[in-house]
Amino acid sequence: MTTDQDCPDCSDGGERLEQLYRYLDGALTAEDIEQVRAHVAECPDCHHQQELELLIRSAVRRSCQEKAPAQLRATIMTRITQISTTVRRG
Repeated sequence: MTTDQDCPDCSDGGERLEQLYRYLDGALTAEDIEQVRAHVAECPDCHHQQELELLIRSAVRRSCQEKAPAQLRATIMTRITQISTTVRRG
């Protein structure tokens, strides 16, 4: 949540942003959730910040679901085995 001259609640931008992250993580009390929800609904800057964060989280979630090609996984596993064997002998 950014500092906004028109929004007195946003004067502490860093704390507001941290609270938004905790809200999106589901780490707030029911009372705090309602406060953040109401604020985001009224504050264009905070609403924009929430939308941006949701897009970023969605992109990260999608990219974490992709699997590496089989050949790459096999190469990595072979290399791990080689390193493990070398360390045990050493």
